[in-house]
Amino acid sequence: MKIDKDPCACGRRGVVGALLAGAVLHVCFSCAGAGAAENNTQLTEFGAFEQALKTSDDARAISIGDSILRQLEQKYRGDAGFQTYKSKLEGAEFLARRMALQLQNAAQKGARSLAGQLFTESGQPDKQGQDSIAPGKSFYESSSKLFSSPITIDKLRPQERAFLGRYYDLKLRSLTGSVAKAGQALVIVEPAFKGTHDYVLVLPLLHASDEKPINVEVLPRWMQRPEQLRILSDSCLLHFGLPFQAMMLARRAAQMQDKEFSKLDFYRSAAKKCGASKAHIAADSLNKAIDSARAGDETVKVNLRFEILQLWLDSQNYTLAAGQARKIFETYPDSEQACKAVWLYHYALSRANRTDEILAHVDEALADERCRWYEAKLMYTKWWALRRKRDQQAAIAALEYEFLNRYGDEPMVAPIMLSQATDMLAHQDYNGARGALSELMERFPSTKAAQQAKKMLDKLKPNMKGQ
Repeated sequence: MKIDKDPCACGRRGVVGALLAGAVLHVCFSCAGAGAAENNTQLTEFGAFEQALKTSDDARAISIGDSILRQLEQKYRGDAGFQTYKSKLEGAEFLARRMALQLQNAAQKGARSLAGQLFTESGQPDKQGQDSIAPGKSFYESSSKLFSSPITIDKLRPQERAFLGRYYDLKLRSLTGSVAKAGQALVIVEPAFKGTHDYVLVLPLLHASDEKPINVEVLPRWMQRPEQLRILSDSCLLHFGLPFQAMMLARRAAQMQDKEFSKLDFYRSAAKKCGASKAHIAADSLNKAIDSARAGDETVKVNLRFEILQLWLDSQNYTLAAGQARKIFETYPDSEQACKAVWLYHYALSRANRTDEILAHVDEALADERCRWYEAKLMYTKWWALRRKRDQQAAIAALEYEFLNRYGDEPMVAPIMLSQATDMLAHQDYNGARGALSELMERFPSTKAAQQAKKMLDKLKPNMKGQ
């Protein structure tokens, strides 16, 4: 900053500030405070604000920014957009205080516990303090509506718009820093607490979206390092369920270290990290991997869709698995793996107990020559579905006869043999049942059906004496 050689209209000397657009602003503090500057240049400290930011003097930048903001508030006091801006700032401050206070209270409880004031009868520290901490995600979800509305302020000058953006980011960095300090204090007394990064991410994520990546500049400066960004990336993925934001942080960390980075590889790795326990996040990651695949690389996309399918199977989301399988063979009917998807579609429907849908489509699959490799599995699934119908005895008998003739040496016929023995018992054909159960145990001794056959045969023998 430097003193202006030209006096203001009131005779006092003003301050020259270099603006973002390269212009020079001549403003007298007295006239600005009184609202008397004829050239509408009430703002006096843009240059000082920018200089404080460049030297990382956040405290001074906030002090100067507060002064500028008060002047802008007077200038745009009737503007609804400016009021929304102020409301968001106040909301961010309120939310940061809430999070910091919760962490501080937990730290105080932990400190008292370490001092021996809150020990349980067993002599172990009281865990109530840590257990009472709400997850960071709860603050994020409860506050998302407040920060979702866009801000539009009419008639803003370019330098004013730039200032408001920088000042807002500066305030967020100050607030996330205060939350981080509270989290670090808790870790000292509760080393098991791992939520500091989760809490720090709440405010930045509230200002991000599926199209807008998290702004790293609003994080505490010590967290703007590659190793910390990777921890934050894991938090975005595993705690908040936001794979896109996780990817952007991981990519930023890689760029800072001049490392190669692949979005597709990241999303695939993220899905494995989530696993079946976080199946929906993993599936979201794999769908983003599909979007990241090169155009025309159908093999990669098909394989990724099968990974999603397997994910739903592993997590026992069988209806979603069936939907994914159907999407594969309908989207890629000419793929070499289309018939595998057809089979898994019927398998998933069987696990979901959706017999009508199986019977509506399985004959078409059995008639498809390309699905011959999966014929036995499809026939078994059809048999399973028919068994659940009370009026399909003729169809069941015909299918069992065909199945046993074609695949009689395969272990998958063991449940069919067990079912036939059960029917014999229901009709009091004990000799026939005994023969069928014995044959099952002899031919397929390692199957679950054989184990069940043995139990049935043991109960059957005492009832067959004299017959």
